[in-house]
Amino acid sequence: MEAPMPRPQHAPLASAPGSVADRTPFCPQKTDRPQHVLEFLCQAMESGPAAALVLLVGIDGSASRSLGTIMAVREDGAYCGYVSGGCVEAAVATEALSALQTGQDRLIRFGKGSPFFDITLPCGGGLELLVHVLRDGAPIRDVLARLERRQTATLVYDKDSAQVMAEPSTAQTGWQDARFVTHFTPPVRIVVTGESLEAEALIGVAQAADVGITRGGRQHGLGEIDAQTAIAFLHHSAEDEEPLLAQALLSEAFYVGCLGGRQTQHRRRQGLAAAGLKQSAMDRLHGPIGLFGPARDASSLAVSVLAEILSKRV
Repeated sequence: MEAPMPRPQHAPLASAPGSVADRTPFCPQKTDRPQHVLEFLCQAMESGPAAALVLLVGIDGSASRSLGTIMAVREDGAYCGYVSGGCVEAAVATEALSALQTGQDRLIRFGKGSPFFDITLPCGGGLELLVHVLRDGAPIRDVLARLERRQTATLVYDKDSAQVMAEPSTAQTGWQDARFVTHFTPPVRIVVTGESLEAEALIGVAQAADVGITRGGRQHGLGEIDAQTAIAFLHHSAEDEEPLLAQALLSEAFYVGCLGGRQTQHRRRQGLAAAGLKQSAMDRLHGPIGLFGPARDASSLAVSVLAEILSKRV
């Protein structure tokens, strides 16, 4: 079974009277997962308080986050998510509280070229952030529902109407005329097969890194495989992996890796070719498995495998 992904425990809503803009921002849970930010927004909309969605819509120079990164701010001052490495989030939340007070969306800039000279970014770059006062929670719920079904989702902000919409789009993340498009993909999930010490170590390392893990094998099969799934075969016996390896290489999985040295990999490829697998499918196989090596202990191998998987994410 897949290990449950921890969810942020959001703080209770503040009930103190007074101006929204006068409230002190606070971060009840440190998380940078888009799914957690969207859940935070949905909870706010369902509970009644106003909330703002913050989008990273422009980068000048270096930045620790990618274009389209999101953050959420609730009218009691609570915020969720990161648009930088932690340098400006409290200041962004303050601006969002002011936007909630006026009910008007706003575009703000931090770092290079910003009027906030006392707020600097260590990377030396500049960030443009769009603060959208959320008036309709339906698009957020729609995006979240798609992610929970492990489907890609797209959120579009229309500058002219000051609205966000969940709609299909093939455009790259960024401004398309007066519309800002941001894409969301389900988180990486790893299917690990094998009863080896290496398999147990990978499960432990992945869980510590908050990466979803599913057990696979002859008894469980591979389960549902999508384009955000990686499959790691960590067996010490080729017979144990053979029934599922060809299936894995023909699936949508973005990564398939197998334990074993170069001679083992050569024999494995010979067996796959004899079974009729095409060269293009065999070329998808990563082996010897891991980003660095040779790793002579299970813990090092687990870190190496997880690093390679995350480096190959599409």
